[in-house]
Amino acid sequence: MDLITEDWHAGAVVEASWVRADAASFPRHTHDEYVLGTNLVGVERIWLDGHELEAPAGTVTLYNPHAVQASQFSPSGVEYISLHLAPQAIEQVVDDNNLPGSTFEQGVFQHPGLAAAILDFARTPAAHRAEHEEAFIQLLCQWMQPGPGKAGEQHASVERSLQYLRDCLGERIDLDALAAVAGLSKYHFVRCFKKHTGLGPLQYQMQLRLLEARKRLRAQQHSLEIVSQLGFYDQSHFINAFRKVMGVTPRAYALAFKTKAR
Repeated sequence: MDLITEDWHAGAVVEASWVRADAASFPRHTHDEYVLGTNLVGVERIWLDGHELEAPAGTVTLYNPHAVQASQFSPSGVEYISLHLAPQAIEQVVDDNNLPGSTFEQGVFQHPGLAAAILDFARTPAAHRAEHEEAFIQLLCQWMQPGPGKAGEQHASVERSLQYLRDCLGERIDLDALAAVAGLSKYHFVRCFKKHTGLGPLQYQMQLRLLEARKRLRAQQHSLEIVSQLGFYDQSHFINAFRKVMGVTPRAYALAFKTKAR
């Protein structure tokens, strides 16, 4: 059967696809880019520069530029995410942030943190540009610096950005502005912020917004006002974000408190 490629989106730095394949294969071929992916379902059998490998579900695959690679998918079918990353852009990230060289070991790896970051990036709508950028930077952090880092790294810088987020709850703040407040590059800012809080900066801002939204819903403020005042993209964005955390829609949450008040 043919490959089914869904949710394809392209940019100057990364092209991403979410692929479902049933008893399909790719012949030997090569790419100009890094090809980074994670297998979600099934088993992929890989030929990579003369080596035979197997990628079961949950593993990460990486092919360096100009590597020759072929794939055979299990008859029961596979599902995977594949990212094509421009080498020049990756080299720029390495140079700008004084990271180890841009030569990476290729093959099949057990790396749960990177697999989760790839999935999070693929699930983040490209139309939500700030969140999409944050997810991509978190992916790069997992790929290039998987180690634990220093406890409390850049603590003061992160605390400045946290206070800024609290003070500007209704504003749509991008990573450039937050990194400038912290006095760090975007890459190091996102990396240190997540180590400090467990969330990316824009993910953390969303939690602050949802906490405030809950207070306002309990006070029976209309959800459309909450959307406009707290920086949500639209009503759908607010409903989906709220339900993901609370398990109910904003309307159901507000009605529950309206009933209690009687």
